[in-house]
Amino acid sequence: MLNNIDKGMYLRFCTGVSKLDFYPFAEIKNWKNLGYWLLVLKPYIDKENSADGILENYTFSEAENSLEATVSLKATWQDGTPVSSFEAAMGIAKGFTHREHSTSIRVIGTEDINNIGWEKKSYKGIEIISPIKFKLFFEGKIDNIKGVLEDALSFKTLRNIIWPVRLNSFTNPEYNSGYFDIVSKYPIRFENGKYFLNVLGNQVELSTLNSKNGYDFYFNTSDYNQFKNQNEADLDFIVNKKQNMHTFIGIYNSNSKLFNTKKSRLQLSSILRNIASSLSKDENYHVPKGHFDTSEPGNQANVNWPIQLDFFPEDIRDIKIAIPYLTAKNKVLQKFEELSNKNGISIEWIDMSEDYNKSLDADLQIFIARIQNNRQIWLQNILNSNSVIFNLEKFPKTILTLKEINIKSASTIPIKQDLLENFENSAFEEVSIIPIFRYYLHSYSRKNLPIVLNISENKEFYFSLNKN
Repeated sequence: MLNNIDKGMYLRFCTGVSKLDFYPFAEIKNWKNLGYWLLVLKPYIDKENSADGILENYTFSEAENSLEATVSLKATWQDGTPVSSFEAAMGIAKGFTHREHSTSIRVIGTEDINNIGWEKKSYKGIEIISPIKFKLFFEGKIDNIKGVLEDALSFKTLRNIIWPVRLNSFTNPEYNSGYFDIVSKYPIRFENGKYFLNVLGNQVELSTLNSKNGYDFYFNTSDYNQFKNQNEADLDFIVNKKQNMHTFIGIYNSNSKLFNTKKSRLQLSSILRNIASSLSKDENYHVPKGHFDTSEPGNQANVNWPIQLDFFPEDIRDIKIAIPYLTAKNKVLQKFEELSNKNGISIEWIDMSEDYNKSLDADLQIFIARIQNNRQIWLQNILNSNSVIFNLEKFPKTILTLKEINIKSASTIPIKQDLLENFENSAFEEVSIIPIFRYYLHSYSRKNLPIVLNISENKEFYFSLNKN
């Protein structure tokens, strides 16, 4: 934190990653990228403030599965050029082709839209009406195309988001991640290898983990605990809590020889849940009896995952656990490692953001996602990852129920009751996906700064003036 008379204060936002990138079309393997993408990028549709979206207004026709939209004149690229209807329409159409494991919807006739010369061709499902107006026609095998489309364009379902990008960046054979051109919420500049946001007159650096500790803003508790200065206390920060909870679950690898019996999987599940329960008071964890709380759709009276401290399965000497990013190794997993070591068991942690292929050999994969007003968004997204599909392939009942949710209830609020019940029963019967605990997402801002980091209902991050 530095004072600058001309540019306000110089502040630092902890991204939690070692390298920044704005490549929007690849499958997301490092979920920490979402933290700064949700802070920096404008969505196509802003549900909370329509004036802030790239699309000023839109209508969806369920009769013809079409989206007609007008691009906001406020939506500009980094050089100030307005976003055109061609760029917006093509960005959406190309974006859906890069979601190969997402709920299956596509713009009609775009099978070759990623081939060389795509920009010179016409497509059956894309109609450019004017420089700021376009229409797209969709097809898919799901019951709720409108809901999936709105989610993808409004940042509601994080694994399916269609990120806005200037498509002339992709006309070359190789995308250069060092070059970026995006539609940002705040003016952004790239200088001396660093990104800076101009936020209400202050300069906020998107700081990587190559920087020293002691940032001004954190968007999750793990980074806050790990990277704040040792002499700093909670009283030194303004803490904002998001009302909707996140779920922290474990997905067993059905191909693992280590946990090839239901008994061994239940034993490990019980140990993890017991540790979370023992920490629940101090860490604000919540350990429901199943994947759904008592008041939530899908709750089953006959499903009650064990929570007592159990013995480790016999003859186990090492366990491979894949985590989405390094700081996902929270206090529950740290305590689990301590207990494992006391029992002569070593834990190999595989950082999926650094070695995705190696994570496919893990015995257990940790998965973190959100719950929103009884809407189990994670269930609608969980099959969008190669690693999850691979892990579940020998849990036929679980993967079948997830596919049914993906097709019949994608983006519905809430998910259909019978589908939720089928999933809960299948996961419990096969001991395939463990509900370990739930927690609240927090953002942290150092006190006495001119701006504060906030979390919206849809998990977007934004700054506001500090009125305290």
